[in-house]
Amino acid sequence: MKYILSIFIWLIGGFGYLFIFTSILILNLFFSKKFLYKYLSVTSRIILRIIFIRTKVIFEEPIDKNKTYIFMPNHVSMFDVLIASAYFPVNMNAIEAHTHFKWFLYGRVIKIFGQIPINRTNARESLKSFEIAKERLKTRSIIVFPEGTRSKDGKMRSFKKLPFKFAKDAGYDIVPVGFIGIDKIAPEESIWITPAKLKLIFGKQISPDQAKKLSADELKDNVRNEVERILKQYK
Repeated sequence: MKYILSIFIWLIGGFGYLFIFTSILILNLFFSKKFLYKYLSVTSRIILRIIFIRTKVIFEEPIDKNKTYIFMPNHVSMFDVLIASAYFPVNMNAIEAHTHFKWFLYGRVIKIFGQIPINRTNARESLKSFEIAKERLKTRSIIVFPEGTRSKDGKMRSFKKLPFKFAKDAGYDIVPVGFIGIDKIAPEESIWITPAKLKLIFGKQISPDQAKKLSADELKDNVRNEVERILKQYK
C-alpha cells in the first residue's frame, strides 16, 4: 500500500507541477510577477493537499508584508523549495545552485521569477551572487539555505560563513526558519514519498543593529542556535 500511494503521489505531483510550470511560462506573457507569485503559491498549496501533505505555519513574530527579509531555514529535502513557494508570506527570491537553471522546465521558470544562481565551487562567483541578492533585497525578500546543500539524515549540517557576511552587510532583518517533518516525506536516500504533516516555523527576528554587533561567525552561531531551538521546541 505504501508503494502504491507513493506512485500515486509521484504521478499526481509530477503532472501537477508540470501543469503549473507550463502555465507559468504562458501566463508570464500576459501577467505581472506579483500575479505569478500568487498563482504559484495558490496552485502549490492545492497540489500539496492533493498529495496528502499538510502544513502548519507558525509565526513567533509578525512578518510585515511591506518589508523585505533574509530568511534562513534548515535544508532537509527537495520539498523545502516547494513548501516555501506555497507558504512563505512574502514574495522572495532564492539563491539556488547554478545547475538548477539547466533543469528541464524548472530552470526556465526560476529564471522568470528571478532566482539567483550560485556556483559554490567558485568563491568569486559566489560573492557575485550575494551582491545580486543584496541589490534584490530592495524590492523582495531573499531565502538563503546556510547549510548550502540538503542534509542526508535530517540533522543540520554545518552553516557556511558567506551567507552571514552577506546578511551583516545587507542590513535587513534576518528570520531563522525551521522546517519540521519534511525529511519524512522524501528521505535523501529514498525514491519513495510518504504523506506527512509538516510544520513551518518563522522564528524570532534578528535586526540589522543586532547583526552589526556580531562577527559573521557569531551571527552564524546565533542563527544556527535559533534554528536548533525551533526544531526542538516545535518537534
